[in-house]
Amino acid sequence: MAHEASESDAANDRHDVNSDLETAVAKGQFFLVYQPEIDLHTNAFVGVEALLRWRHPERGVVNPDSFVPALESTGLILPVGRWALSTACAQGAQWHDKGYRFSVSVNISVRQFESSDFVGDVDEILMSSRFPRSLLVLEFAQSILAGASGAQLRALKELGVRLAVDDFAPGKSQLSDLEGSPIDIVKLERRFISSMSESTTSVAQVHELVELSKKMNLQIVASGIEDAEQRQQLQLEDVSVGQGFHFSRPHEAQEIDHYLEDFSIFSGKPL
Repeated sequence: MAHEASESDAANDRHDVNSDLETAVAKGQFFLVYQPEIDLHTNAFVGVEALLRWRHPERGVVNPDSFVPALESTGLILPVGRWALSTACAQGAQWHDKGYRFSVSVNISVRQFESSDFVGDVDEILMSSRFPRSLLVLEFAQSILAGASGAQLRALKELGVRLAVDDFAPGKSQLSDLEGSPIDIVKLERRFISSMSESTTSVAQVHELVELSKKMNLQIVASGIEDAEQRQQLQLEDVSVGQGFHFSRPHEAQEIDHYLEDFSIFSGKPL
């Protein structure tokens, strides 16, 4: 009986979350925060990653790990994902109009990617927002490299945007997935970065990936940099770009505006 009760409770919880998410979509409770990306060698501000958040009326700000799986399972990720892409491009266009020339990265779910309307949606959003196509980076899960996704990736590439693989964990099989793909950027997995100080294997794998990236004209981005030691290790391996709490937490757009002003004043680096 206890087992049946726990299953019933779980089902009720899922129902409550799904119901809350439908309300969140209807009432516009989702918002974006942006985490800066920094050139590890020059300290220049080179981009931001747009991250989805949910401002729940009772629970406060909810991180995506708590609700994105439900968005995926219900199909709500399609309208929410389109809204996130449109909002990020519109914000990117505002920054561009202010004279800032940096990229905006947006995470795309597998379900979005597999949608027959996705390429058309991206093209339409770029045209309506007037955000430069070369400054938009679409980030995908590593799993898309293993599937029959080449045609969809090439269609996106033809739009003029850049393509990134998120949470990439280097290894022989994973590296082979990159060959022949239209991917422009590889973002190293956060847990992988944190293990570099303790694992010579991790360091060797990063070195191998960087060497391959030079041959394939790929950019390597390190996510989740927590401290100066990690940054220094990545610099030594010639990783070009990094993001993480060592540089800045994610912020809403108006806070990024203040960050940009302070950054340009105190870093002495071009934006």
